[in-house]
Amino acid sequence: MTRHGHSTAQGKPYSGGTLGRGEYASGDDRPFSEIRKNINDVWRILALHRWMFFVPFCLASSGAFIASLYYPRLYKAVTSFERRNDPVMMNLPMSAGAASFRYFRNTMVRDLTSVECVSEAIAGKGFFDDLERDESGQLTPESQSRCDNLARSLVGTLSITTASPSELIDIIRITYTGPDPEVGKKLVDQVKKTYIRRTMAWILDFLVSQRDYFLQEAEEAAEELRAAKRDDTLLRLENPYLNPGDPGAIALKLSQLELERRELLLRRREYESELSAQRQLLATTTPGFMSGADGADPVVPVLLSPEAMRLQQQIQEIDRKLRELRETRGMTDKHPEILELRGSRRAFGDALENELTELAALTGPNGSMAAGFQSAGPSGVFSTASVVLADDPRNGDRTRLRVQISAQQAKIKDVEISFATNQHETDQLHRVKEDLFSKQEEFAEVTSRVQQARQRHNQHQSTLAQIEPAIKAINQDRLLQFSEGQPAGATSRPVSPKAATVLLLALLTGLAAGIAFVLVGELTDNIFRGYTQVARSLGLPILEAIDEIVTGQDRRRLLVRRAVVTPLVVTLCLGLSGLTGSMAYLSITQPWTYQKIRKIPQAALELFVETEESEGS
Repeated sequence: MTRHGHSTAQGKPYSGGTLGRGEYASGDDRPFSEIRKNINDVWRILALHRWMFFVPFCLASSGAFIASLYYPRLYKAVTSFERRNDPVMMNLPMSAGAASFRYFRNTMVRDLTSVECVSEAIAGKGFFDDLERDESGQLTPESQSRCDNLARSLVGTLSITTASPSELIDIIRITYTGPDPEVGKKLVDQVKKTYIRRTMAWILDFLVSQRDYFLQEAEEAAEELRAAKRDDTLLRLENPYLNPGDPGAIALKLSQLELERRELLLRRREYESELSAQRQLLATTTPGFMSGADGADPVVPVLLSPEAMRLQQQIQEIDRKLRELRETRGMTDKHPEILELRGSRRAFGDALENELTELAALTGPNGSMAAGFQSAGPSGVFSTASVVLADDPRNGDRTRLRVQISAQQAKIKDVEISFATNQHETDQLHRVKEDLFSKQEEFAEVTSRVQQARQRHNQHQSTLAQIEPAIKAINQDRLLQFSEGQPAGATSRPVSPKAATVLLLALLTGLAAGIAFVLVGELTDNIFRGYTQVARSLGLPILEAIDEIVTGQDRRRLLVRRAVVTPLVVTLCLGLSGLTGSMAYLSITQPWTYQKIRKIPQAALELFVETEESEGS
């Protein structure tokens, strides 16, 4: 036996040989000496407890690989569609933004991922064939409840993203992330179609309800407008002289009536002067005329038949019409209506003159006849009396004078009637002028009602004029345009978990397990591996040490362990880790191959059972 470095341990100089790097070099002589020492210690511990590291490492990593096989694989299915706004939709008035393009943009995620939309999507035929239906093809209550529960579970698998190249275009992308790629592919397609169908139906129902509402409102506004117009018309009929838009017209009308009144006074004076002159002329041509009592008109013999009196009344009526057309309507003597009336008057005048001539021819041979005479008063009405007239060659002149006097009296009467009318209108205008302010407020209130009712009616009509084209546009599939695009595409490989992630987590799990077992083994190890450990434990220097005595049986046992047991354990551990790791990797990168491999034991078992049954039979 030999001493191992005792003199060096006692501090004596070392003569000959090479200093060990970790055993003799001082910590101040080389950098990172502590780190290297720690690494050497760790490596020494791992080498010492290599089996306690290797076996747990392989077993833990294999367990992690096996656990990853039961971790749910997530597949992705993606579809997209395009939504475009229409100019009709842009100009359509909506209540609180409903049915507007901005409204659909803001509520898109909620509408697409709602339980109602997903439930309607999966309730369609061809999605789940095991859903029970009644004779009409509708889902039974139990199937509908199951469908709703499935919809709630599938809502979380959908995600919506949007891209807007312009203000009027949206590109919507629906992504399914779940354990079944086939279900995801059908789901995103059905959700897309269901959303488009529900949106179009919702817009149509909304527009129809809006149209019905505005139709009712328009009818109410029209009735209100008619009532306001009736009140306005009634108020204007009650106040014909008041123009609320031009109050100054009253003063202008009063000045016109004043001028008309002066003109009537002048005309009456003129007519009265002419009448007085005609009466005086008639008096001078009548022999032995009598003066009426109390200054009344003279008694003038008049040979008038009923026909002559009728003709005289016709002439007076024509004169009245001519005067009315000239004064009220401003017609001149060249107007066709005036010319027609004047021609009729000449015809009646000629007929009256012929009638008077025939009456004059009826006088007897003695130059006298029995006839009636009338007393002509200021009003032109005669009282009948019996006289005996003598034949006079001036009877024709007197007759014409009497006719002129009657016509002049009729003119004076018409002037008096016009004067009374003028006075009545003047009095009414004065009363209107006094009530101008109160009537103006009443007119303003009625006019405001008419304007508000008309504005409301026009607004409703304008809205209806926009809603009707919108309904027509949506029936033609162009109000809110959708482009479904390509059918959904699903990935054949799961997107989660990743193969690299599973491999890394499994290796880390195995590494952690190996280190944990090494630490436990090191902490619970009470065996002295060398004389230095004995010296540190006893606190005494070791004088001599002998190596382990190895017998032949020990050598054979060591040979069997190194040649048989160790390779077998290493092969089993590595094979288990490689097999489980390969299966985990295939389940992610080639799931179809993994499914085929999984079916091999099952197929073999079924084949064995069939063979046993056939042999038993």
